[in-house]
Amino acid sequence: MKSITSLVCALTLGATLVGAATTAQAADVGAGKAFYEKEYAGNKYATSSGLGKVGCITCHGSNLSSAGSHVKTGKVIGPMAASRGYVDDRGVKRYSDEAKMAKWFKRNCNGVLGRECNATEKANFLAFVKSQ
Repeated sequence: MKSITSLVCALTLGATLVGAATTAQAADVGAGKAFYEKEYAGNKYATSSGLGKVGCITCHGSNLSSAGSHVKTGKVIGPMAASRGYVDDRGVKRYSDEAKMAKWFKRNCNGVLGRECNATEKANFLAFVKSQ
């Protein structure tokens, strides 16, 4: 029984890694840009801010090398472009902390899309911002 459990765990991990590698290889900068620029109506952020539509671009701006600001609170958001080397107040460089990226993807995708982003959307988005 123990060997079957180990085999299932190994196969699951292998499939996860292969899926992640395939998604990363297939990342599309153009699709990431389109995803970043698209605004959606009827979502949590649009409703709470009183705007008709919002998306990534609403708070982060069209120039990824510049700071943005939260549409409702006005809080400054550091530049999204990887080339800017933005470091947060804890000294963590943007895109270097997987847990922090997962947190922000979950929060912002739920707020804008009403669901979590899928692996392809995340890979495309990261390909886009890392190309800037």
